[in-house]
Amino acid sequence: MMEPVLTLQNVSAYDRDGRALVPAVDLTVLPGQRVRVIAERPRFEALARIIGGLIEPDSGEAALAGSVGYMSPEPGFWEDLTVLDNAALPLTAAGVGKRQRRETALAVLESLGMGYAAHAYPKSLGLCEQRLAALARALVRGPKLLILAEPASMLDEKERERFAAALAERWETDRFAAVYSGPEIMPADKTVRLQEGD
Repeated sequence: MMEPVLTLQNVSAYDRDGRALVPAVDLTVLPGQRVRVIAERPRFEALARIIGGLIEPDSGEAALAGSVGYMSPEPGFWEDLTVLDNAALPLTAAGVGKRQRRETALAVLESLGMGYAAHAYPKSLGLCEQRLAALARALVRGPKLLILAEPASMLDEKERERFAAALAERWETDRFAAVYSGPEIMPADKTVRLQEGD
């Protein structure tokens, strides 16, 4: 039997007023599984921070096996860096040499159909291109789990289809587990609801 990539056991988190941001949730995610979370942005972001180990849950236990990549709703690019160097930033933080991180980041960009934009600057990209560049940055370290916070928000139907197709092709290659919110941009093996009253 496959070992879980992520296990949440009775995990909950509260805001400063004592209201539940993350109501008690149990979740097991196996390699390659895709989980859609239906939640308002603050709830999903709190859950994402718990999964990524950035904050401790107020109760319960969270266990992550392997690396995690995160794509936020706002790309947060360094505008004075090229798309390639922005995509390579997680490798820079990991101490990977310049040549290797650029080669790796370029390969990921090309796999998402964004190789042509590698030497452009983020502000010159359209919204869908920015989302794909942000996806490349989230994937560049080969994560076992990918967290996507509303990755297709504000995209029109054609742009959403482009993003979903690029994501699907990469998933077919890497078979990472994924936890995402927002529109259903990939088939969900599980659905979790974190809503008022839960």
